Amino acid sequence: GKLMVKGKSMVSEEIELNHYLQDQGIKAIESDLGEFIVQMAGEKPTHIVMPAIHKTKEQVSELFHQNLGTPLTDDVDQLTGFARKALRDIYSTADVGLSGVNFAVAETGTLCLVENEGNGRLSTTVPPVHIAVTGIEKVVAKLSDVPPLYSLLPRSAIGQNITTYFNMITGPRRSEELDGPQEMHLVLLDNGRSQAYAEDQMRRTLQCIRCGACMNHCPVYTRIGGAAYGTTYPGPIGEIISPHLLGLDATRDLPTACTMCGACVEVCPVRIPITEQMQRLRVEAQRSPTETVPHPIRGQGASHTFGEQMAWRTFDGIFSGSKAYRAFGWTASKFRALTPRKQLGWTDNRVPMNPAKKTLHQ
Repeated sequence: GKLMVKGKSMVSEEIELNHYLQDQGIKAIESDLGEFIVQMAGEKPTHIVMPAIHKTKEQVSELFHQNLGTPLTDDVDQLTGFARKALRDIYSTADVGLSGVNFAVAETGTLCLVENEGNGRLSTTVPPVHIAVTGIEKVVAKLSDVPPLYSLLPRSAIGQNITTYFNMITGPRRSEELDGPQEMHLVLLDNGRSQAYAEDQMRRTLQCIRCGACMNHCPVYTRIGGAAYGTTYPGPIGEIISPHLLGLDATRDLPTACTMCGACVEVCPVRIPITEQMQRLRVEAQRSPTETVPHPIRGQGASHTFGEQMAWRTFDGIFSGSKAYRAFGWTASKFRALTPRKQLGWTDNRVPMNPAKKTLHQ
């Protein structure tokens, strides 16, 4: 095939499938409206449910005007119509349709796709070949496991009781059927997931159903946006899953991009202890790379430095006993004038920390 039409798939973003296909001379067109917009802009999604949430309607209009030759407008319905018209013929001319998977049922071999636009249904039924790509954590045992998960997903993602489309795909077109692909293939992706699965605490990361609720309530994500994380999965869930996918050496700063406020834990529909996972990853990033542990995380010790280890040992020594604590407080207040004006990275964006003239007890 030379033309692929894609339904929404964060896993394909994760493995940078579009770039690979382009290098092989295969054109891959995103059919999800948000993905279509960011692909046109040459950007990455900034939210796992709403990929183009960082774009205004005026920016989208300008993009469509430059790439599709459509008139400038700030009417959202018109913009959606332009995209629909541009994508409609691609479904019938594409050689291959690709999709992600929300739930894969082991009992029946059924792939469940949750969507609101209808592009997922077209991508998986009109082209002669359907390829589904999913992480191994999306497999559920029985068909009866799907309804409660499906009930949670749209409510947590966008506040809907149910999505417009819920597709259940169990194999290619059968002889008595009028539509559907002639071939169907399923690709199960590991890419670091089995590392998380190997240990009980880290395994809970894989419970994620990709609703994005944690991002919508995270004070850090809402302030800096998804692009700042530099990974496929931004926000709280990205901070705990990306280290498994990419290694701590490439993501050592992500677990520290958190205020530990716990808002993500409160809204998570599958109750992932995100802040606990964050603390654990911070420990693993600081752990000595030569230390032997039962289930090492790739990139262990990425943030480990002798200076920081000494600083924490000093902190531990001062704050673990009342005598040392009081002596330190007295000394700090008496010699406060000697406090350095440059305090490593702290003073890059903040005023220097100065001890008070009196301790709190005084």
